[in-house]
Amino acid sequence: MTRDDAIKLLNCTYSELADKLKLSTAAVARWANRELPYDREYEILELAAGRIPKRLLKAEKNLSQANN
Repeated sequence: MTRDDAIKLLNCTYSELADKLKLSTAAVARWANRELPYDREYEILELAAGRIPKRLLKAEKNLSQANN
């Protein structure tokens, strides 16, 4: 899967893809149009299926704890 494939699958923009994956836009930019890292591809497929990947759940939990 390429970055453009992921954008089409999730029906989002480049920056929205970064937000959904809790990554910087610079990190997403480095992928250019190469194959995505396996763990990111897994997360994208999970999001497309309506599930939240474990790393993203953990990131959300850490963010909410930091805000309290």
